Amino acid sequence: MTTINPKATNAMKRLRHLTPKSTIFVLAFAAAALVPAYAHATPSPMMAPENPPVTSAKTAPDASFRSGGHLVRLATYHGQKLIIWEVATWCGSCKAGLKAFAHHQALIDRSNLKIIVLRDYKNGGYPGITIEKFAAQVAPTLLKDPHFVFGDATKELAAAYDPHHYVDIYQLIDAQNQIVATSSAPSVTFGKIEHFIASDSK
Repeated sequence: MTTINPKATNAMKRLRHLTPKSTIFVLAFAAAALVPAYAHATPSPMMAPENPPVTSAKTAPDASFRSGGHLVRLATYHGQKLIIWEVATWCGSCKAGLKAFAHHQALIDRSNLKIIVLRDYKNGGYPGITIEKFAAQVAPTLLKDPHFVFGDATKELAAAYDPHHYVDIYQLIDAQNQIVATSSAPSVTFGKIEHFIASDSK
């Protein structure tokens, strides 16, 4: 035998007495109450795995990104050791990662490494400041460092290097244009980057 909740019964009785206009008002009020919670939702970053399964090296695909108002091809950097790091400018781990690069700037400046820091395609689906403002706020010394390039990922590059739409993902690419590792959160995984810098490929 089904038991009916008295409170639910009373609520149904009250609804029966509402005029059509009153019903519309109640529904509109309820909908309005829900909008702010959605509109001000905090972005939920999904980072790439820090230690994904080890796979054999593969050739880094060519793709373009925007920097300084120009479209740049990754092929421009063939023969150099690269890090391609895609970030969202609202992402906390990305902010910590850029601070980690600034902390190790002297080490990077002694190397032949080029670090390409790109704002995610569509910034991970949420609005945010430009990549230049992000760098200026978090690690301004990197903006004039020739080892760093800042820009925006194109849809083409995102499809090639971030098909799962992570907001914090980087690839280590050796001088033979082979992707030797993929990871995220440089502030946590900088040991991988340090080992990559120390490796014998130039």
